[in-house]
Amino acid sequence: MLEQKRIRKNKPKRQKKDRKSANGGKSGMLSVFLYTGVILFMSLLFILGYDIITQGRMFAAKEIVVIGNHQLSREKVLKLAGIAPGVNIFAVNLGVARKRLLSDGWVAEARVGRDIPDRLVVRIREHEPLALLDLGEKYIMSREGTVIKRWEKTDPFKLPLVTGLTYSDLPLQGGTWNESFASLMRVLKVAGTEEGALSLARLERIDVDQGLGITLYASGPVKSARIGFENYDEKFKRVDRLLASLGRSPSDPAMEIMELESDNRIVAGPF
Repeated sequence: MLEQKRIRKNKPKRQKKDRKSANGGKSGMLSVFLYTGVILFMSLLFILGYDIITQGRMFAAKEIVVIGNHQLSREKVLKLAGIAPGVNIFAVNLGVARKRLLSDGWVAEARVGRDIPDRLVVRIREHEPLALLDLGEKYIMSREGTVIKRWEKTDPFKLPLVTGLTYSDLPLQGGTWNESFASLMRVLKVAGTEEGALSLARLERIDVDQGLGITLYASGPVKSARIGFENYDEKFKRVDRLLASLGRSPSDPAMEIMELESDNRIVAGPF
């Protein structure tokens, strides 16, 4: 009899536990549905807000400013960046537009920004052309030593032609310069700061030879000068001192300087 009474007393407890489990399960499901509904509602609000911002006429670009372009036209810069007149300023992906601009050989640096509510600003810095590289085909090289683009006859600037280098002499992006290329860049740097007989404006050709070094060909009082590999700044000054000491006039025939390697002599002719 005692066992039967215990069994009867336990039955109601099991039913209560079962009810609690059922209620807890229903409550959990309701919570999941509630959270899911809130998330979906918030997502919908964000999507609607994004559409309003990126498609609304309020933020249409009334002004697009392009700064720093010299070789590239304004139209070319905007086409590269993927920016059209009247575009919503928030619809422009600034990072993508910058990468598109940097894909052009002329562009060294680029930045695209917004001026809320209706202005876009595109700033670029172009590579400055320094010389032409003859590698079988001619390429324009910048002051940083990078290849900008293939040279075309319509390109408006006059640049000295570099011969004697090969594709293997060109540095990889961010790489180091080999001796031949480093010597060329040192010569161009010195020539760019000089105003004498071998100034950058007078240079017509620069020949780079791994054995003989560098030979310059110019217009003016010096027709050619073999200057080797080192001490270019001093050698340029020695040429100008020689011309000054000889008192040469513009009507005199141009000199050919065959040897400038020694510190105490110059071999030159004709006089």
